[in-house]
Amino acid sequence: MGGDLWVRAATGTALVAVTLGAIWLGPVTYTALLSLLVLLGCREFESAWRRIRPMSSFVSRWLLSLVVLVLPAFAMLWMAGIGEGYDPLIPMGWFALMWTNDTGAYLAGRSFGRHKLAPQISPGKTWEGALGGAALTFLMGAWLQWHWGFEAGILCAAMVALFGPLGDLAESLLKRKAGIKDSGQILPGHGGVLDRFDSHFFAAPIAALVLMFF
Repeated sequence: MGGDLWVRAATGTALVAVTLGAIWLGPVTYTALLSLLVLLGCREFESAWRRIRPMSSFVSRWLLSLVVLVLPAFAMLWMAGIGEGYDPLIPMGWFALMWTNDTGAYLAGRSFGRHKLAPQISPGKTWEGALGGAALTFLMGAWLQWHWGFEAGILCAAMVALFGPLGDLAESLLKRKAGIKDSGQILPGHGGVLDRFDSHFFAAPIAALVLMFF
C-alpha cells in the first residue's frame, strides 16, 4: 500500500510539472500537450467503447472519441486565449482548480465519507467528498482571483465544483459498462489519461460558454 502511494505521488508530481511546464513555455507547447492527451484519451475511449459495442466500426468509435475529447480541449485552448493573446495564468489557474477539487474530494471522502454519491456507478464517491472538494475549490478560486490575477477565479471554481464530478462519474460509468478498472496504464498509480482528465469533460466546455458572456 505504501509503495503504491509513493508511485501515485511521484507520477502525480511529474504530471503536474509537465503540465505547468508546457503551459509556461507558451501556446505551442500547451497546444501540443493537449493534442497528445486527446490522442491518448481517444485511444483509451475507443478501446473501452469497443468492449461495450463490439459490433461498432473502428471509424465510428474514433469519431465518438473525438467528439468527447476534442470539445473540452478546444474549450481549454479558447480560455487560455490561443490566437487572441495567450495568458498562461488562465490555464495554470484552471488546472489548479481541477487538482484542488480532486484533492479535496479525495481527502474529505476518505476522512468523512458516509453517504454514497452514485453507488451504482462509482461506489467510492461520496457526497461528503464532493462537498469537501467544492469547498476547497472555491477557496482556491478566491485566492486565484484576489491574489494571483485570475479574474474569473471564483466563476471557474463554480464550474469545476459543479461539473467536474459529472465528468468523473461519466468516465466511471464508461469503465463500469466496459468492465475495466482503469482506462489505461500509461500513468502508474493513476491509470490512464481519461482517469486523470475526466473532470474536464463537462466543466471546460461549460466554463468556456459562461466566460463568453462574462
